[in-house]
Amino acid sequence: MGIRMGFQYPSLNLGFQSNLPVHSPVLDIFYHEALCVASAIHDALFHILPGQSLAVFTDSLDTISIFSSLSRDMGYNQLLMFVVDLVLVTAIDFRVFHIIGDRNIVANHLSPNKAQEALSCVPHL
Repeated sequence: MGIRMGFQYPSLNLGFQSNLPVHSPVLDIFYHEALCVASAIHDALFHILPGQSLAVFTDSLDTISIFSSLSRDMGYNQLLMFVVDLVLVTAIDFRVFHIIGDRNIVANHLSPNKAQEALSCVPHL
């Protein structure tokens, strides 16, 4: 089982997971966690209206920092610009908040490709 990244919409009983990209500008887990948050923001645009607010929760303090400051090392610029472009086009307001890893149960199961465990936590996911 390979490492994957995952996110969920608790209010919609939806969960998503994906393999990590083969080629990333930065080869560390922090980049992949930031990519997962960017993917969640992108996907949320199909579920909220322009101008609405979006809250994203992660158990990675580094990921919260990058999206709060919109600043990081060179390899992250394209990812941050992607999110900034989404925000400018849709006028959404988003914040990334911390959730304790023990409370991030479904996403923690989706990330290591343990969909069955995620389903045991939320049967209608």
